[in-house]
Amino acid sequence: MPIIRVVVDPNGAGQRVDIYLAQAGIGLSRSQVKRLFGEERVTVVGKKVRVSHLVSSGEEILVDHLEERQVDFAAEDLPVNIVYEDDDLAVINKAAGMVTHPAPKNRTGTLANALLYRFTQLSSGHAKGYPGLVHRLDKNTTGLLVVAKNDRAHTELSAQLQQRTLKREYLALVWGTLRPPEGTISAPIGRSRADRRIMTSGSLKPREAITLYQTIESWGWLSYIEVGLKTGRTHQIRAHLKESGHPVFGDPEYGGRATRLTGIEANHRPFARLLLEKTSRQLLHAARVEFTHPTTGERVEFRVNLPEDFRQVLELVRLNQ
Repeated sequence: MPIIRVVVDPNGAGQRVDIYLAQAGIGLSRSQVKRLFGEERVTVVGKKVRVSHLVSSGEEILVDHLEERQVDFAAEDLPVNIVYEDDDLAVINKAAGMVTHPAPKNRTGTLANALLYRFTQLSSGHAKGYPGLVHRLDKNTTGLLVVAKNDRAHTELSAQLQQRTLKREYLALVWGTLRPPEGTISAPIGRSRADRRIMTSGSLKPREAITLYQTIESWGWLSYIEVGLKTGRTHQIRAHLKESGHPVFGDPEYGGRATRLTGIEANHRPFARLLLEKTSRQLLHAARVEFTHPTTGERVEFRVNLPEDFRQVLELVRLNQ
Protein backbone atom coordinates (compact mmCIF):
# COMPACT_ATOMS: atom_id res chain seq x y z
CA MET A 1 0.00 0.00 0.00
CA PRO A 2 1.24 3.52 -0.69
CA ILE A 3 2.41 6.09 1.78
CA ILE A 4 0.91 9.52 1.19
CA ARG A 5 3.28 12.40 1.92
CA VAL A 6 1.86 15.84 2.64
CA VAL A 7 3.94 18.92 3.45
CA VAL A 8 2.07 21.70 5.25
CA ASP A 9 1.99 24.93 3.26
CA PRO A 10 2.10 28.34 4.99
CA ASN A 11 -1.62 28.96 4.44
CA GLY A 12 -2.47 25.85 6.47
CA ALA A 13 -0.34 26.63 9.51
CA GLY A 14 -2.33 26.62 12.76
CA GLN A 15 -5.06 24.22 11.57
CA ARG A 16 -5.86 20.95 13.33
CA VAL A 17 -4.05 18.16 11.56
CA ASP A 18 -7.25 16.17 10.87
CA ILE A 19 -8.89 19.19 9.25
CA TYR A 20 -5.76 19.94 7.21
CA LEU A 21 -5.53 16.39 5.86
CA ALA A 22 -9.23 16.27 5.03
CA GLN A 23 -8.76 19.42 2.90
CA ALA A 24 -5.42 18.42 1.38
CA GLY A 25 -6.84 16.84 -1.77
CA ILE A 26 -5.70 13.25 -1.03
CA GLY A 27 -9.19 11.78 -1.13
CA LEU A 28 -9.83 11.40 2.61
CA SER A 29 -12.79 12.65 4.61
CA ARG A 30 -12.32 13.95 8.15
CA SER A 31 -13.88 10.79 9.59
CA GLN A 32 -11.46 8.62 7.58
CA VAL A 33 -8.55 10.73 8.82
CA LYS A 34 -9.67 10.25 12.44
CA ARG A 35 -9.90 6.50 11.94
CA LEU A 36 -6.36 6.42 10.54
CA PHE A 37 -5.13 8.37 13.57
CA GLY A 38 -6.86 5.86 15.83
CA GLU A 39 -4.99 3.06 14.06
CA GLU A 40 -1.73 5.03 14.48
CA ARG A 41 -1.17 5.19 10.74
CA VAL A 42 -0.39 8.92 10.62
CA THR A 43 2.82 10.61 11.72
CA VAL A 44 3.85 14.28 11.80
CA VAL A 45 7.59 14.87 11.47
CA GLY A 46 8.06 11.18 12.27
CA LYS A 47 6.05 11.25 15.50
CA LYS A 48 2.59 10.03 16.48
CA VAL A 49 0.35 12.98 17.38
CA ARG A 50 -3.27 13.56 18.37
CA VAL A 51 -5.88 14.74 15.86
CA SER A 52 -5.94 18.02 17.78
CA HIS A 53 -2.29 18.72 16.88
CA LEU A 54 -1.92 22.14 15.22
CA VAL A 55 0.25 21.89 12.13
CA SER A 56 3.13 24.22 11.32
CA SER A 57 4.39 25.35 7.92
CA GLY A 58 6.81 22.81 6.41
CA GLU A 59 5.84 19.90 8.66
CA GLU A 60 5.83 16.54 6.86
CA ILE A 61 2.76 14.36 7.40
CA LEU A 62 2.86 10.69 6.38
CA VAL A 63 -0.31 8.61 6.00
CA ASP A 64 0.58 4.91 5.96
CA HIS A 65 -1.25 1.95 4.35
CA LEU A 66 -4.09 3.96 2.92
CA GLU A 67 -6.94 1.61 2.01
CA GLU A 68 -8.03 1.48 -1.61
CA ARG A 69 -11.40 0.95 -3.22
CA GLN A 70 -11.70 -2.04 -5.49
CA VAL A 71 -11.62 -1.14 -9.16
CA ASP A 72 -15.17 -1.85 -10.24
CA PHE A 73 -15.16 -0.65 -13.83
CA ALA A 74 -13.95 -2.29 -17.02
CA ALA A 75 -11.01 -1.66 -19.31
CA GLU A 76 -12.11 -0.31 -22.70
CA ASP A 77 -10.29 0.14 -25.99
CA LEU A 78 -10.86 3.87 -26.45
CA PRO A 79 -8.68 6.41 -28.29
CA VAL A 80 -6.16 8.16 -26.03
CA ASN A 81 -3.70 10.83 -27.17
CA ILE A 82 -0.44 10.10 -25.32
CA VAL A 83 1.88 13.11 -25.36
CA TYR A 84 4.66 11.48 -23.30
CA GLU A 85 5.27 8.13 -21.60
CA ASP A 86 7.99 6.45 -19.53
CA ASP A 87 8.14 3.76 -16.82
CA ASP A 88 6.76 6.10 -14.13
CA LEU A 89 4.15 8.28 -15.77
CA ALA A 90 2.30 9.37 -18.87
CA VAL A 91 0.97 12.73 -20.01
CA ILE A 92 -2.38 12.60 -21.80
CA ASN A 93 -4.06 15.16 -24.04
CA LYS A 94 -7.74 14.62 -23.17
CA ALA A 95 -10.35 15.25 -25.84
CA ALA A 96 -13.62 17.12 -25.33
CA GLY A 97 -16.56 14.93 -24.36
CA MET A 98 -14.55 12.35 -22.41
CA VAL A 99 -15.30 12.11 -18.69
CA THR A 100 -12.14 11.64 -16.59
CA HIS A 101 -13.42 8.80 -14.40
CA PRO A 102 -16.57 6.71 -13.86
CA ALA A 103 -19.48 7.91 -11.73
CA PRO A 104 -22.63 6.06 -10.59
CA LYS A 105 -24.55 7.02 -13.74
CA ASN A 106 -21.56 6.91 -16.05
CA ARG A 107 -19.55 3.67 -15.76
CA THR A 108 -18.14 3.42 -19.30
CA GLY A 109 -16.43 5.53 -21.92
CA THR A 110 -14.22 7.44 -19.49
CA LEU A 111 -10.51 8.15 -19.56
CA ALA A 112 -10.05 5.82 -16.57
CA ASN A 113 -11.61 2.96 -18.57
CA ALA A 114 -9.23 3.74 -21.44
CA LEU A 115 -6.17 3.87 -19.17
CA LEU A 116 -6.92 0.41 -17.75
CA TYR A 117 -6.87 -0.97 -21.30
CA ARG A 118 -3.90 1.03 -22.59
CA PHE A 119 -1.35 0.54 -19.79
CA THR A 120 -0.19 -2.72 -18.23
CA GLN A 121 0.74 -0.92 -15.00
CA LEU A 122 -0.91 1.99 -13.20
CA SER A 123 -0.76 3.35 -9.67
CA SER A 124 -3.47 2.18 -7.30
CA GLY A 125 -4.99 5.67 -7.35
CA HIS A 126 -4.87 6.11 -3.57
CA ALA A 127 -8.26 6.44 -1.87
CA LYS A 128 -10.07 7.59 -5.00
CA GLY A 129 -9.93 4.13 -6.56
CA TYR A 130 -9.16 5.37 -10.09
CA PRO A 131 -5.81 3.85 -11.10
CA GLY A 132 -3.26 6.32 -12.43
CA LEU A 133 -5.28 9.50 -12.10
CA VAL A 134 -3.34 12.22 -10.28
CA HIS A 135 -5.87 14.97 -11.14
CA ARG A 136 -8.84 15.47 -13.43
CA LEU A 137 -10.44 17.69 -16.07
CA ASP A 138 -14.12 18.41 -16.64
CA LYS A 139 -15.83 16.38 -19.37
CA ASN A 140 -15.76 19.19 -21.93
CA THR A 141 -12.47 20.78 -20.94
CA THR A 142 -9.60 19.63 -23.14
CA GLY A 143 -5.89 19.27 -22.58
CA LEU A 144 -3.18 17.81 -20.39
CA LEU A 145 -3.51 15.29 -17.57
CA VAL A 146 -0.72 13.52 -15.69
CA VAL A 147 -1.06 9.78 -15.09
CA ALA A 148 1.05 7.80 -12.59
CA LYS A 149 2.13 4.23 -13.38
CA ASN A 150 3.18 3.26 -9.87
CA ASP A 151 2.37 4.28 -6.29
CA ARG A 152 5.73 5.93 -5.70
CA ALA A 153 5.23 8.25 -8.65
CA HIS A 154 1.62 8.87 -7.62
CA THR A 155 2.63 9.81 -4.09
CA GLU A 156 5.28 12.25 -5.32
CA LEU A 157 3.06 13.84 -7.97
CA SER A 158 0.15 14.17 -5.53
CA ALA A 159 2.47 15.90 -3.07
CA GLN A 160 3.53 18.34 -5.80
CA LEU A 161 -0.11 19.01 -6.60
CA GLN A 162 -0.87 19.68 -2.94
CA GLN A 163 2.22 21.89 -2.57
CA ARG A 164 1.31 23.75 -5.80
CA THR A 165 4.58 22.91 -7.52
CA LEU A 166 2.78 20.85 -10.17
CA LYS A 167 1.80 23.79 -12.34
CA ARG A 168 -1.12 23.83 -14.76
CA GLU A 169 -1.87 26.59 -17.24
CA TYR A 170 -5.05 26.94 -19.26
CA LEU A 171 -6.18 28.97 -22.26
CA ALA A 172 -9.74 30.28 -22.37
CA LEU A 173 -11.98 32.43 -24.53
CA VAL A 174 -14.19 34.52 -22.24
CA TRP A 175 -16.96 37.08 -22.56
CA GLY A 176 -16.02 40.74 -22.10
CA THR A 177 -12.76 42.40 -21.07
CA LEU A 178 -11.20 41.67 -17.69
CA ARG A 179 -10.20 44.68 -15.58
CA PRO A 180 -7.38 44.80 -14.76
CA PRO A 181 -6.07 42.79 -17.73
CA GLU A 182 -3.91 40.70 -15.38
CA GLY A 183 -4.78 39.72 -11.85
CA THR A 184 -5.96 37.24 -9.23
CA ILE A 185 -9.44 35.98 -8.42
CA SER A 186 -9.58 34.84 -4.81
CA ALA A 187 -13.01 33.64 -3.71
CA PRO A 188 -13.82 30.47 -1.74
CA ILE A 189 -16.22 28.18 -3.60
CA GLY A 190 -18.26 25.06 -2.87
CA ARG A 191 -21.30 23.22 -4.13
CA SER A 192 -24.39 25.30 -4.74
CA ARG A 193 -27.29 24.82 -2.35
CA ALA A 194 -29.70 24.96 -5.30
CA ASP A 195 -27.80 22.64 -7.67
CA ARG A 196 -24.97 20.43 -6.40
CA ARG A 197 -23.56 20.10 -9.92
CA ILE A 198 -22.58 23.77 -9.81
CA MET A 199 -19.81 25.41 -7.76
CA THR A 200 -20.39 28.87 -6.28
CA SER A 201 -19.09 31.30 -3.68
CA GLY A 202 -22.57 31.16 -2.11
CA SER A 203 -22.02 27.60 -0.91
CA LEU A 204 -22.65 26.60 2.70
CA LYS A 205 -19.18 25.00 2.79
CA PRO A 206 -16.87 27.04 0.54
CA ARG A 207 -13.17 26.19 0.32
CA GLU A 208 -10.26 28.44 -0.57
CA ALA A 209 -9.90 28.94 -4.32
CA ILE A 210 -7.33 31.14 -6.08
CA THR A 211 -7.15 31.68 -9.84
CA LEU A 212 -4.57 33.74 -11.73
CA TYR A 213 -5.30 35.24 -15.15
CA GLN A 214 -3.56 37.26 -17.84
CA THR A 215 -5.15 38.71 -20.97
CA ILE A 216 -3.50 37.70 -24.24
CA GLU A 217 -5.89 39.47 -26.65
CA SER A 218 -9.10 41.43 -26.17
CA TRP A 219 -11.76 42.63 -28.58
CA GLY A 220 -13.99 44.38 -26.07
CA TRP A 221 -16.88 41.92 -26.00
CA LEU A 222 -14.59 38.87 -26.03
CA SER A 223 -11.10 38.10 -24.68
CA TYR A 224 -8.49 35.37 -25.06
CA ILE A 225 -6.74 34.74 -21.73
CA GLU A 226 -4.23 32.53 -19.97
CA VAL A 227 -5.29 31.10 -16.61
CA GLY A 228 -3.24 29.55 -13.80
CA LEU A 229 -4.31 27.69 -10.67
CA LYS A 230 -3.02 28.14 -7.14
CA THR A 231 -5.72 25.76 -5.89
CA GLY A 232 -7.56 23.02 -7.76
CA ARG A 233 -11.22 23.03 -6.80
CA THR A 234 -13.92 21.41 -8.95
CA HIS A 235 -14.97 23.78 -11.77
CA GLN A 236 -12.78 26.48 -10.20
CA ILE A 237 -11.87 28.41 -13.36
CA ARG A 238 -15.39 28.26 -14.76
CA ALA A 239 -17.01 29.34 -11.46
CA HIS A 240 -14.53 32.16 -10.84
CA LEU A 241 -14.83 33.57 -14.34
CA LYS A 242 -18.62 33.46 -14.21
CA GLU A 243 -18.72 35.26 -10.87
CA SER A 244 -16.29 37.84 -12.21
CA GLY A 245 -18.77 38.62 -14.98
CA HIS A 246 -16.67 36.94 -17.69
CA PRO A 247 -17.90 33.36 -18.17
CA VAL A 248 -16.03 31.04 -20.47
CA PHE A 249 -17.38 31.31 -24.01
CA GLY A 250 -19.75 28.44 -24.80
CA ASP A 251 -20.05 27.21 -21.21
CA PRO A 252 -23.58 25.78 -20.84
CA GLU A 253 -23.47 25.39 -17.04
CA TYR A 254 -21.86 28.69 -16.10
CA GLY A 255 -23.65 31.30 -18.18
CA GLY A 256 -21.42 31.23 -21.23
CA ARG A 257 -23.95 30.71 -23.99
CA ALA A 258 -26.95 32.63 -25.39
CA THR A 259 -27.98 34.17 -22.06
CA ARG A 260 -24.81 36.26 -22.24
CA LEU A 261 -25.75 37.85 -25.59
CA THR A 262 -27.82 40.57 -23.93
CA GLY A 263 -24.69 41.76 -22.17
CA ILE A 264 -22.86 42.77 -25.36
CA GLU A 265 -23.50 45.48 -27.94
CA ALA A 266 -26.26 44.66 -30.42
CA ASN A 267 -23.93 44.88 -33.44
CA HIS A 268 -21.82 41.99 -32.06
CA ARG A 269 -24.73 39.64 -31.36
CA PRO A 270 -25.18 38.05 -34.83
CA PHE A 271 -21.48 37.16 -35.00
CA ALA A 272 -21.52 35.87 -31.41
CA ARG A 273 -24.48 33.61 -32.26
CA LEU A 274 -22.53 32.27 -35.25
CA LEU A 275 -19.55 31.48 -33.04
CA LEU A 276 -21.74 29.70 -30.48
CA GLU A 277 -22.96 27.43 -33.28
CA LYS A 278 -19.35 26.33 -33.82
CA THR A 279 -19.03 24.76 -30.37
CA SER A 280 -21.36 23.17 -27.83
CA ARG A 281 -18.88 23.37 -24.95
CA GLN A 282 -16.78 25.75 -22.89
CA LEU A 283 -13.64 26.87 -24.74
CA LEU A 284 -11.23 26.03 -21.94
CA HIS A 285 -8.03 24.11 -22.64
CA ALA A 286 -5.28 22.82 -20.33
CA ALA A 287 -2.39 23.83 -22.57
CA ARG A 288 0.63 23.39 -20.31
CA VAL A 289 1.75 21.27 -17.37
CA GLU A 290 5.05 21.48 -15.48
CA PHE A 291 6.33 19.31 -12.63
CA THR A 292 9.41 17.63 -11.15
CA HIS A 293 9.87 14.13 -12.51
CA PRO A 294 9.45 11.70 -9.58
CA THR A 295 12.49 9.61 -10.57
CA THR A 296 14.98 11.88 -12.33
CA GLY A 297 14.28 14.97 -10.23
CA GLU A 298 14.35 17.08 -13.40
CA ARG A 299 11.83 19.83 -14.00
CA VAL A 300 9.77 18.82 -17.07
CA GLU A 301 7.22 20.74 -19.13
CA PHE A 302 4.64 19.69 -21.72
CA ARG A 303 2.47 21.82 -24.03
CA VAL A 304 -0.30 20.99 -26.51
CA ASN A 305 -1.98 23.10 -29.17
CA LEU A 306 -5.59 24.24 -29.06
CA PRO A 307 -8.20 21.68 -30.19
CA GLU A 308 -9.83 22.25 -33.55
CA ASP A 309 -13.11 23.84 -32.40
CA PHE A 310 -11.31 26.31 -30.14
CA ARG A 311 -8.80 27.16 -32.87
CA GLN A 312 -11.52 27.75 -35.47
CA VAL A 313 -13.52 30.09 -33.23
CA LEU A 314 -10.39 32.04 -32.30
CA GLU A 315 -9.38 32.40 -35.96
CA LEU A 316 -12.86 33.65 -36.88
CA VAL A 317 -12.74 36.26 -34.12
CA ARG A 318 -9.36 37.51 -35.30
CA LEU A 319 -10.47 37.64 -38.96
CA ASN A 320 -13.59 39.59 -38.01
CA GLN A 321 -11.65 42.46 -36.41
